[in-house]
Amino acid sequence: MPWVEPASLRTLRWGRYRERWITGLACIAIGAGAVQLTSAYSLPFLLVGTLAQFVGWAIMPTSIKRRTAVTLPAIAASILLLAHDASSLTFFAVPLAAWLLVRQRPVVSYLVVVLPFGVSLLLARVVTGYSDAWVSLGAGTLVIIVSAWGGRWLALLAARRRWERESAPTEHSKIPAVP
Repeated sequence: MPWVEPASLRTLRWGRYRERWITGLACIAIGAGAVQLTSAYSLPFLLVGTLAQFVGWAIMPTSIKRRTAVTLPAIAASILLLAHDASSLTFFAVPLAAWLLVRQRPVVSYLVVVLPFGVSLLLARVVTGYSDAWVSLGAGTLVIIVSAWGGRWLALLAARRRWERESAPTEHSKIPAVP
């Protein structure tokens, strides 16, 4: 039995699943990028980026409880990334955990949330100046993308293991052969 995204099984009140998650992801990513363009001279990027992220999380195809639970923490984490130092990369763990929650990943997939912390510790030793902020943000973005795919892979493994356990013959299901 092939694995199916749990969120795709939901009955949606409006729109189609694929369009909603692609549009939601695009709004979240563009919004987070716009927030990172914010400075004292470009404050409108903060407003536009925050609104885009809000819209992105709001249209993701999942339950309203999950969307509501992740929206403010994920937006706050993207704003906290404005510190532009390597140690602030730990805030990448928040939108990653939010993504895993919205995508209804099993608990085992949350193991990937430790990756932004590890990369943050590693980069804190290498990236020391504000001029190297692009390295931190680029590495953090790459880590969050790889981690999200890693979470999906762990979900696939967990589903396969569960399916193998459930489909394995038991003592009661074995029928004796008739001579």
